[in-house]
Amino acid sequence: MNARAGAAPVIGGDRLKKYVLHKLRTELPEGPFCLLYMHSTVQSDDNNPGMSILRGVYEDLPPEYKERLQILYFLHPGLRSRLAIATLGRLFLSGGLYWKIKYVSRLEYLWGDIRKGEVEIPDFVIDHDKILEHRPLTDYGIEPDPLHLADMPAVGYSLGRYEDKWSPEDRWYSRNYM
Repeated sequence: MNARAGAAPVIGGDRLKKYVLHKLRTELPEGPFCLLYMHSTVQSDDNNPGMSILRGVYEDLPPEYKERLQILYFLHPGLRSRLAIATLGRLFLSGGLYWKIKYVSRLEYLWGDIRKGEVEIPDFVIDHDKILEHRPLTDYGIEPDPLHLADMPAVGYSLGRYEDKWSPEDRWYSRNYM
């Protein structure tokens, strides 16, 4: 397991699957339950478990666990994840798991379903949520200012304002007769 500063640790798919199944078998109380998958800071090339691991975990659950699972909360899904599950999920996710997935873009929306403090949220997830609060379009794959130009100081003059010196008549004349 590798840990990067401020990011989700990198864990192999088989190890993740074994961990989830172990936790469910040893710590799950009786009755209905939900799972919370935190997709915060996931990168597709190193720490994204993918649909095959999700499917494998669900398929390896005993039937009684599958029936008791009410919702799989998918916290901080990216555009790629949403599209992949929306297009391929019905084919690759077995036995009703597809219909149990609930996307949650922010922690504040999760607290509408789960009482705050009922689940431990790692610091990197909280930090990621704070970043998304200030850049809400990144949820949908849109980076409004990828070069961070809004952070640059404003210039007191503009080089492209030559048209402001022309009167409306001059602009009309130059467009129609020149």
